[in-house]
Amino acid sequence: MSDGTSRLSLYRRWRPQRFADVVGQEDVVRTLRNAIVAHDVAHAYLFAGERGIGKTSVARILARAVNCLRPADGEPCNECPNCLAVSAGRSLDIVEIDGASNRGIDHIRKLREEVNFAPTDLRVKVYIIDEVHMLTTEAFNALLKTLEEPPTHVIFVFATTEPHKLPRTIVSRCQAFEFRRVSVQAIEAQLKRIAEAEDLRLTDAAASLIARRANGGLRDAVVMLEQAATYGRDSITDDAVLEMLGLAPRETQVAFLDAIERADRAALLSTIDSLTERGKDLELFLGDVIALVRERIGRGEGAVDRDVRLARGLLAIRTDLYRALDRQVRLEIGVLALAGSLADAPAAVSGTRGAASRPKPERPAEKAPPARAAAPAHEPIAEPRSERPPLPDDALALWHSLLGEIEKDRIAIAAYLTEATPSVEGKLLVLLFSPEHTFHKESLEKNENMQYVAGAVRRHFGDGWRVDVRIDANAQRKALPSEVLLEKARLVCQVFDGRIVKEAS
Repeated sequence: MSDGTSRLSLYRRWRPQRFADVVGQEDVVRTLRNAIVAHDVAHAYLFAGERGIGKTSVARILARAVNCLRPADGEPCNECPNCLAVSAGRSLDIVEIDGASNRGIDHIRKLREEVNFAPTDLRVKVYIIDEVHMLTTEAFNALLKTLEEPPTHVIFVFATTEPHKLPRTIVSRCQAFEFRRVSVQAIEAQLKRIAEAEDLRLTDAAASLIARRANGGLRDAVVMLEQAATYGRDSITDDAVLEMLGLAPRETQVAFLDAIERADRAALLSTIDSLTERGKDLELFLGDVIALVRERIGRGEGAVDRDVRLARGLLAIRTDLYRALDRQVRLEIGVLALAGSLADAPAAVSGTRGAASRPKPERPAEKAPPARAAAPAHEPIAEPRSERPPLPDDALALWHSLLGEIEKDRIAIAAYLTEATPSVEGKLLVLLFSPEHTFHKESLEKNENMQYVAGAVRRHFGDGWRVDVRIDANAQRKALPSEVLLEKARLVCQVFDGRIVKEAS
C-alpha cells in the first residue's frame, strides 16, 4: 500500500467502485444496470435516503458507467481513460455540487448556461447535486426549465436526505429511488470483510455492536471501525467499542430496567450517578434501555400492557432530556416518577405487591391517601382528556418518535406540537388545541410549517397519511413547564421525605 493510499480514511478506501460492491441497495443497483445495458438511461435521477448508505457513491459509479469505453453488463471497467479520468476527478464533464453551499439562484443560472455546451472529453455530462433540498425556491424554479427540456448529453443526479422538502414539480421530472438503511447483518458482514483485508482483529461481539450502533449507515459503521482500531490497537472487542462510544454494557441496561420495575430508588440513583461520573451519554443509555423493552415486547414476554406503559414513559423522559438544562436531574426525577407509577398500578388492581417485593412505602397501605381533591394544583400532571378516544399505543409511539425528530430539526415547531392533543381518524392525524392555544394552531397552519409537519407525518405514520389542525373546546390545556417542574419537585419531596422551602416566582 502506498503512502498516499495509507493516508486515506478507511471508508474512502472501501468506497464501492462498481455496482456489485454496493451493499444493501440491490433493487436500485439492478435497475440502474439494466438501464445502462439497454441504453435507456434517464435524464434525471433522485436518490433519497439516510446519510451514509451509498447515494453519492452510486451516483459516481453511474457517472463512470455511462461514460465507460468498455462497459460489461452495466458495470464500468474502471480501467479505460474515461473511467480513470472520472475516478481521479480530472474530467470537467463530471460536476459535483454541494446544494448546501451553492443554493442560490446565481449558481443555478450558471449551471443552466454550462449544460448547453457539449462534453469536453466524455460522452455525457453528469451533474451530481448533493443535499439538493437545500436549494432555494428561486433556484428550484430556475432549474425546472432545464429539467423539462434537458440537452441529450446531460444527466442530473440529485441526492437528498429530506425528499419531502423538494417541490413536486422537480420530483415528477426525475426517476426517484429510495435508498434503504443497510441491515445489521449486511453491515456486520461488510465490517468483517474489511477487518480481514486490513488485518484487524475484530471480535464478533464488537462487529455486532458497531453494526447495531450504526443505525443502518454503512459509512458510519466503517468510521467507527477505524476509530475502534485506533482505540483498541491489538484487538477490537465489544468492551473497547463500548468505552470508545461512551456506552454502557448490556448488563447495566438490564439491571437499570429491573430497578425501575422493582421501584428500587437507591439502585436507580446509584446507576445514574455512575453513568454521569464515567461520562456516559444519558440519552443514548436511555435509548438502549427502551430497545430492551422493545425486544421483550417482540418476544412476547411479560405483560404487554405494562411494557407499553414502561416504554411510553421512557420515551417521554428521553424527549425531555434533549432540552433539559441538567440531564442527570431530569433523568432521576423521570425514572423515579415512572417507577412509582408502575409500582402503584399493579397494587391497585391485584394487591399482590407487598413489602417483600419492594422497599417499604412511606405511607402505610392502611392509611388513606392525602385528599388531593382539595388541592387540585397538586394533582400529578395528567395527559389531556377530551371526548375523542386517545391514540392507540402503536400510534402514540409513532407520535413520540415524530416529536423527537422535529425537536432536533425545528425546535419552534416542536414547541407548538407539544401543546396539541393528537387524535386519529382513519389515516388522518388530527392535532387538537384548546382555545387558549389559538396562536399555536395558526402558527402551524402557515404554509411552510404545514408542509414540513405533513412530510414528517408521512415519514413516521406511512404514505397516505394526512394531518389536520383544529381548535377543540374539550382539549385540556397542557401544563406550563413551571407547573410540571413544581409537580416533579413535590414528587421528589415525597420520595425523600422533604419539603419545598421556596417556590421561584
